[in-house]
Amino acid sequence: MEESISNAHAAYDKMLAAEIEELKLESADLAAKVEDLQATKAWLLSEGARLLAMNIYKGSEMTVAVAAVNNTMSAIGVNSGLQNGYIHALKKKTPYAEVPLLNRNAEAELNTAIACFDSLTFPVVNDLPKLINEPLSKIKDALFFVVGESSKE
Repeated sequence: MEESISNAHAAYDKMLAAEIEELKLESADLAAKVEDLQATKAWLLSEGARLLAMNIYKGSEMTVAVAAVNNTMSAIGVNSGLQNGYIHALKKKTPYAEVPLLNRNAEAELNTAIACFDSLTFPVVNDLPKLINEPLSKIKDALFFVVGESSKE
């Protein structure tokens, strides 16, 4: 009887050792997956977000939209300038140098505006890497806050 108990105990120990070994392998696999997910999250919140913003900023959609607004504003400005210039020319009351709304600094101001646009940064993109160790809910809150929406669905 002692021998059968001893054999049962040995069999149980062997089975338990096999289960422990399986659990160790599963644990190692899960640890590797967690590490990969953490690295993915870190990349997405740093380099990935920056690349996304850059692609939006430099993308053809942004260029087309900005160009359309700019061209429309330019056309309105030219039309207004031509109309006012024509009226002044007909009245011959105001010398060219004194025409109202004439902006001799327009080109310099445009170059300044272009430089400002080209150096545009996105605070949300710069702040995302700080959220690497935060749960997804905090990351969502930070992103939804930027667009003025709520992450609560």
